[in-house]
Amino acid sequence: MSNVHIITNRLDNLPLRGLLNVSGFYWGLLIKTGFGWAMDSMDTFLFTYSMTNGWLKDIHNGDGSVLSGRQKGLLGSAAFAGSLFGAIAFGQLADTYGRKPLFMATLLIFLLATLVCGAADSYGVLLAFRFIAGFGLGGELPVAAALVQELTPAAVRGRIIVLLESFWSIGCMMAVLLAIELTKHISWRSVFYISAIPAVYAVAIRYIVPESPKWLASVGRMEEAEAIVEKIEKAHGVQYDKPTEDGKVHAVENTTFDVSHLKAYERVGLMFRGEFLTRTLVLWTVWICLAFSYYAVYIWLPTLRSKEPGGFNLNGATGTMFFIIFWQFPGYLSAAYLVEIIGRKLTLALYLVCSIISALAFGYVANTQTNLMVTGAFMSWFMLGAWGSLYAYTPENYPTPIRAMGASYPSAFSRIGAIAGPYVVPIMIENGSTSKTIMWVCAGVLLFATVILIAFGFESRGKDVESAPKVEGYLHQKKGLGGPVETPRFDDV
Repeated sequence: MSNVHIITNRLDNLPLRGLLNVSGFYWGLLIKTGFGWAMDSMDTFLFTYSMTNGWLKDIHNGDGSVLSGRQKGLLGSAAFAGSLFGAIAFGQLADTYGRKPLFMATLLIFLLATLVCGAADSYGVLLAFRFIAGFGLGGELPVAAALVQELTPAAVRGRIIVLLESFWSIGCMMAVLLAIELTKHISWRSVFYISAIPAVYAVAIRYIVPESPKWLASVGRMEEAEAIVEKIEKAHGVQYDKPTEDGKVHAVENTTFDVSHLKAYERVGLMFRGEFLTRTLVLWTVWICLAFSYYAVYIWLPTLRSKEPGGFNLNGATGTMFFIIFWQFPGYLSAAYLVEIIGRKLTLALYLVCSIISALAFGYVANTQTNLMVTGAFMSWFMLGAWGSLYAYTPENYPTPIRAMGASYPSAFSRIGAIAGPYVVPIMIENGSTSKTIMWVCAGVLLFATVILIAFGFESRGKDVESAPKVEGYLHQKKGLGGPVETPRFDDV
């Protein structure tokens, strides 16, 4: 574990410069990794936004009858069900085999499944391959967050993670254009094939993204880790002082956060021990609740208020939909600024409270185009700012040896909320529930998450996220080496 601290120290000492204190190297890293992030977002929303003018016209039951609200809900939730299993599987694999190789697998799975969805001729085939596409998507997002987090200096780590998450809004905007505009000129199947093309580029671009040097150091591949860090330092004009650093390596050789001797289930169990127990329960709660409300609203955004007599119909309203979705992007940017000013936890709590208010406003305002655009824009700003804050907050609750797993599990179990939200909304609409009722359900779920976060959440800003004395003591005793030993810090050397 001492190697991880050496790599961490070198990255944390990089000079801060450039736009938002993010250097050209890290802007390049964001573009390379963010492309895949945008592609995943595009696929998530393209499917439901193209429903009315696309696949709903071609996909029917075996007897020729139209799909029910329950069946539409299942199709809307299938990708999230796949994501649940994908995040669990790929999170553990990334801690074992590295962050970068797992990107290849997740993107290839997504690519192939999306192509089959475009060729589907029955409800069963479409449902099955939406699940498989989600399996790839679920593995990609948390592993990408862990990789970027482990490549960046602590001083701007939260900001960079939120900027990575901002690519999600770009994918949403692309989905609106493809689903509503492009389907006016070509078939929904062709749109699906086109949407899979960027995955080929994403696979290629991953080859120039470095592996996590912290992960390499944690598994004893220090020469490879140092080579990557030296390239990053060179890009920042920093010269590595090897004699001084070698002395520091020697001074911290006896650190104890070593999980190499644990079985897979014991590594998972660490998330429920010592300092990590409360952190894990809080994270899972917030992720599930935010996923429920966000996907319930945005998967069915064109439908939510379109059934009201005399109201404005969002279905097919490209400009209005694009305007609402666009404000997700500045929501991310504002969160990227605040997470480094007031901290991850407080920023997340603030955006959750504002999400509750704006969601209720969207459900209650008179159904006019202007009202829906304004309240929808505020809802986009705050809900996506909350997502960005949560992605920055989550990896910093765990140290490097279990970070990818720790970040992937709440993301995985958030799929419970992501499955439930899109599933219940069309059923509620079919049974006559008003938009006010639906928004109160979503707001209530967010309120519960906010209370849990404020009362029990861990603030990671300015903390040594590699240190966990209680868990280190457990690991030390399990190896038969005695009592707990505090993780050494560089300022003590």
